[in-house]
Amino acid sequence: MAGARVFRRLHRRLATRHGAAVATVCALLAVGVAGMAVGACRTTGGPVDAEARSAGFEPQMRVRLTRTAERVALDADGPIVLTPMGVPNAPSVRVAPPIELRVDDGAVVAVEVVTKSRPVERTVALGGAPIVAVDGTGGPVRVEGVPHAGALEAMARISSGREGIDLIEAIPIEQYIAGVLTSELYAGWGEATYEAQAIAARSYALHERGRRIRQGDHFHVESTTQDQAYAGDRATPQAKRAAQATRGTVLTFRDHILRAYYSSTCGGRAGSARDTWPVGPGFGFNLDAPIQAHERSCPCEFSPRHRWTIERPRAELARRFAAWGRENGRPIRRLESVGTITPARRNVVGRPASYTVTDEKGVAFTLSAEELRLACNTGASGVPDITPQTRVLSGDLVFVFTGDTATIEGRGFGHGVGMCQFGAEGLARQGRTARDIVLHYYRGAAIERAY
Repeated sequence: MAGARVFRRLHRRLATRHGAAVATVCALLAVGVAGMAVGACRTTGGPVDAEARSAGFEPQMRVRLTRTAERVALDADGPIVLTPMGVPNAPSVRVAPPIELRVDDGAVVAVEVVTKSRPVERTVALGGAPIVAVDGTGGPVRVEGVPHAGALEAMARISSGREGIDLIEAIPIEQYIAGVLTSELYAGWGEATYEAQAIAARSYALHERGRRIRQGDHFHVESTTQDQAYAGDRATPQAKRAAQATRGTVLTFRDHILRAYYSSTCGGRAGSARDTWPVGPGFGFNLDAPIQAHERSCPCEFSPRHRWTIERPRAELARRFAAWGRENGRPIRRLESVGTITPARRNVVGRPASYTVTDEKGVAFTLSAEELRLACNTGASGVPDITPQTRVLSGDLVFVFTGDTATIEGRGFGHGVGMCQFGAEGLARQGRTARDIVLHYYRGAAIERAY
């Protein structure tokens, strides 16, 4: 066990601090399986993470906490140690928090923030390194106020012509899962709900981890709902218990780990992955049967977003749709007015899969349900910012036009694919187990141990 702990620390330090390429080399030297896809091997009848199986410990997740951020605020209860990576003989630098990380001419720099005891802003030289390891000597480093216990790496990056910082946290997956549960579920919900969510979240995380490794990316998941919301080092005892109780447990389908999507409230009608995300080369997993719509009961009526209604000016919708079209290179960018919005196709349970948007001249445009939801919430010139009260929450919609006003009647919150979180809690309140819950929502999947 002591040897495993030493190896784990060494691997985490190397894999965290040197970016994707060196992390891959590290895995190759250490366990001989660099770049192998999650689920590529089998033991005891189930797919496992290759690194975990060979090395004997749980996989590490590389979580992107900031995405090309102009500046990242860091604080801690003791000095912060910054270690330039890839710069020969560059020493570590101890800096008194709070500080900000920025990028200057392609390199990460640290700036001491002005405080009462520090009246002048000062930039700390880090040897011109594009990658810097960040360690706290007084416990977890707080990133924008949120504590993170994993090893941190700041990486200079250019995206869309903008220079900024990707801040990555490397953390054992079970700690990551506990942080996800804390963000994704309400405190006080049932143990079975938490355990079902742990199985789904772990399955999604390992699937996305494998996909990112194959692509050679420098991170595995985003810390936002773009992948899974993540609370950092603020996991609740209930979340930690659920992660431990289901340790290593995943959903599988046809010998691979299932990409177990989930959302807040399905509104009684499930969505299909094939209707929501790409299915072309490299995205065949979105055709897996367990993440397609099927007839099922879902006790999510107690969700405050089970049914909802908002109003939008007709002209505002037209501006948002055109802005979304320009951003995504779609024909609807030419839209000048909105006449009608009606379902073009429904899935097997009646949930709209796509819509036809027709302008007042009769010109029609087709959007998927998820595209329509995003278009309704797209920012545009001359329209107000979206608020929680005006946001379109799902793609299961009915539009009623009265004069210049559109009344939007909606079902649920989110894409509706896979597990419904409010429905899972409803089943837990009926006495159903975590196993019952996940197999209810992911019909045809199997439950197996990945490590």
